[in-house]
Amino acid sequence: MKRIAIVIAAMMLLGTALGQESQRLRLEKHLYTLASDSLRGRQAGTEDAAKAAHYITGQWNRMGLEGQWQSLPFQVMNKDGFFDYYFIIEGNDPALKDEYIVVGAHYDHVGVKGDEVYNGADDNASGSACLIEIARQLLAQRGQMKRSVIICAFDAEEMGLYGSKAFVDHLRTDGLVDHVKLMMSVDMVGWYKVNGSLILEGTGTLANGKNLTDPATLGVDIKIHTKNFETSLFTATDTEPFAKEGIPTLAVTTGLKSPYHKPQDDADLIDYDGLSLIADYISALTVAAANRDGELASGKLASKHETSHSDFSVGLSAGYNNCHIAFPGTAITGKSKTGFTGGLMLQYSFNRNFGIHADLLYTYTQCPYPDVADPFGPGYNVFQHSLTVPLMLQWCPEMLMNLYYFNLGGFYSRVFDGGFYGRSTTSGGPDYSATDNQWGIAWGFGFHLGYHWQIDFSYLYQLNDLFDTSTGLPQAQKNMFSLSLGYYF
Repeated sequence: MKRIAIVIAAMMLLGTALGQESQRLRLEKHLYTLASDSLRGRQAGTEDAAKAAHYITGQWNRMGLEGQWQSLPFQVMNKDGFFDYYFIIEGNDPALKDEYIVVGAHYDHVGVKGDEVYNGADDNASGSACLIEIARQLLAQRGQMKRSVIICAFDAEEMGLYGSKAFVDHLRTDGLVDHVKLMMSVDMVGWYKVNGSLILEGTGTLANGKNLTDPATLGVDIKIHTKNFETSLFTATDTEPFAKEGIPTLAVTTGLKSPYHKPQDDADLIDYDGLSLIADYISALTVAAANRDGELASGKLASKHETSHSDFSVGLSAGYNNCHIAFPGTAITGKSKTGFTGGLMLQYSFNRNFGIHADLLYTYTQCPYPDVADPFGPGYNVFQHSLTVPLMLQWCPEMLMNLYYFNLGGFYSRVFDGGFYGRSTTSGGPDYSATDNQWGIAWGFGFHLGYHWQIDFSYLYQLNDLFDTSTGLPQAQKNMFSLSLGYYF
C-alpha cells in the first residue's frame, strides 16, 4: 500500500512537471512566432500587426472561444486599420458578475527602422504570450470566479496608448467603465531572472493591495517588488487611460533590463521559466481579485494619473529667465543675462485639448547694454522689475495622452522699477527712461507631469520700444526666454 502511494505521488509530481513544461513550451512557441522577423516588428496599423493579432485570436479559438471574442476597430489620427481584441469570462456571483477585472497586454511594437527589424520580444511579445496562457488558466477556472474578467489584446500602445484609450471609450459608451474594479497591464515581463523580481506598480490604488498581491497568499513561489504608485513621468503603459477614470491599476513588468526599443530585443533572450511563473502568478492574482468581497479600490491614485475635476485651475510657478536686448534695423543682438520669475498660474480648459492659459508674474530681468561711446568696453546692464501677464491659447495634442502642450498668444508688462548699473571706462552711462508699458508676442511649450506639476518653456518677444523715444537712446527691444516649474492646486 505504501509503495502504491509513493508511485501515485510520483506520477502526480511528474504530471505537474509536465504541465509546467507544457506551458513553458507554449510560451516559447508564442514568443518565437510573435517576435519573428516575418512579422517585421508588428507596427500598429500594418499587415504585420494584423498577423500578430491573428495568431493571438487563433490561440483563443483553440481554447474553444471561436465566436466569443470581439474586435474593436478604432482610428489613430483619423487613420483606420487599428484593432483591439477581447473576450469576457463571465463571473458566477449574481451580485458581482457585473463587475470586471481587466487583464491586458499590447501586441504592437515599433516595426522596421532602416534595414533592421525591431522584433520586440520583451516589448511586448512577452506580455502577449503571457496573456494567452493567463486566458487559458482563467478559462479552466471560470466556474470559480465571482466577478467577470475581460482579457484584452491592445493595439497602438507604442503610438501613444491609443488601443487602451479606445477600449476605455468603448466601455464608457456601453456604460461599463464604472463597473471595472481593477485593470492589470502585462508589459515587458520576459526578464524575470535578470531583474530578480516581478515589479507591480500601483498596489496603493488597491484596498489592502500588498496583502492581495502577496505571493504567499496566492500560493505562487515568485519574488515580487511592489510600488504603491506608478511614478515615472516620461513612461506609460496601458494602465493610464483606466487610471484616469479612477480605476485601480497594476502595471506588471520585469523592468527595462532588456534591449528596450533596440533590434537586439529577440526571443532567444527571454527567460521562459520566469515567464511561465509570471503567468501562474497573474492568473492566481486575477482569481483572488475576482473573488475578494467588498470594494477593491483604495480611493488613491498616482499623481501622474490624477485629472482635474474643474475647468478652472490655479497654481504657482517659479523659475529663471534669460534676457537680451535686440536693436531693430541692425544686426546687433546683445548677450543674455539671467534673472528670475514667479507668480500665479491660471488655466481655463474648454475641453481635453484646448484652453486659455494666463500668468501673473513678478519678473526681474537683466540685459547687457553696450556703451555707444566705448563699444569695446564693459558697458552697462539694464535691470527691470515688472509685473508680466502672458495670455495664451493652449493646445494639448492627443499623442502621448496630452503629456505635452503648446502655447501661443501675447503678453503685457508693467515696469515699476529699473535702471542701469555698471560703468564704462569712458562714460558715466546714459539716463534711464524705460517704457512703462511693454508688450509683444508670447509662445512656448511644456510638459504635464500628472495633474499637479508642469515644466514650462516660454519666449516673450517685445514689439514696442524698450526706452522712451524722447531720451535719444537707440531703438531697442527686450526679449526673454524663461524656464519654470509650476504646481496646480
